[in-house]
Amino acid sequence: MNAPPQVEVLVIEDETPVRESFREFLEDQLYIVHEATNGAEGVAQFNEHHPDVVVLDLRMPEMNGHQVLEQLSAQSPDTPLIVVSGTGNISDTIEALHLGAWDYLLKPVTDLNILEHAIKQALEKARLIKENRDYQKLLEEKVDQRTSELTEKMDQMVRFNKMAIGRERRVIELKRMINGLLRELGREPKFESPEKIEEDSSLIE
Repeated sequence: MNAPPQVEVLVIEDETPVRESFREFLEDQLYIVHEATNGAEGVAQFNEHHPDVVVLDLRMPEMNGHQVLEQLSAQSPDTPLIVVSGTGNISDTIEALHLGAWDYLLKPVTDLNILEHAIKQALEKARLIKENRDYQKLLEEKVDQRTSELTEKMDQMVRFNKMAIGRERRVIELKRMINGLLRELGREPKFESPEKIEEDSSLIE
């Protein structure tokens, strides 16, 4: 299945035949391709077009691939960076991956379908990372919202309990006053346990 037209690829490669072969192949697969002949130009093209994926060499003039990797991965960590290099040096590979390369292909790429496969894999990985981040953000927002709702309910319960305790204390006070007045009149107190509500309210507190 061909890639959708909106997918943009930036190819940073100083070897004209290699760069043009990549561009022609990817355009045939309906990718939008931007080209840069060196690292500095590649960074400028990246800032102008904001491509979905970058394919770059390591050995380039003005600004080498490691410097490009370091800058672009720091600037846009979610953009897949695929190295295509002919050095075959394990230390270069390790350094490239350490600096943010998502994949590493060795030149010559005789079957350009391998390049497209690497691009599709990188794009799928980027999609999953974004979906996971979006889901995590949504989950955090729901947790924050639910926490806020529960906090508000708790505050309401606290306010209600304080009001209820205040009313109960007022009832107890009135009971005592009534009993006191009845005693002054030489009558029996109306309430046998005027402190009962106070005892119950202490459980609420």
